[in-house]
Amino acid sequence: MFPGSRPFMLSDLSLLIQISAFFLLIYAVYRRRKSIASHGKIASVAFYLVLPAIFYMVYNRAQGLTLPYYNWILSFHMLLGIMTIITGIIFVTNQWKWKIKKYMDLEILLWTGTFLLGITVYILLFYPVLLESVSLLRFV
Repeated sequence: MFPGSRPFMLSDLSLLIQISAFFLLIYAVYRRRKSIASHGKIASVAFYLVLPAIFYMVYNRAQGLTLPYYNWILSFHMLLGIMTIITGIIFVTNQWKWKIKKYMDLEILLWTGTFLLGITVYILLFYPVLLESVSLLRFV
């Protein structure tokens, strides 16, 4: 994704989709103060925008994607992602009776954690030299 480093791949597109959806979600949080209806619509668009990227990640994991020395990060990213998807489905389909601010705040935290871990996984897969100096990540 960086100039001159390697060709553009589906993983790069997935990352761009995730970044776009995350900023849309942040915008939806901002819109909540002005219009709760537009807040819900924008957050739903962010959720639906992310679905193709999620399917791509599930496909890669089914093909045996691993991160030597860092599988705990991948596993934690998957766990947070699953929780984010489940709560997102519940919010988008309006099936949760407790659709209140504290649970939506929890969803934002889950989404943010999943997003940041996803960027970490992306860097570990394609640009590991950027994280070589971070000794916290390596438990060997």
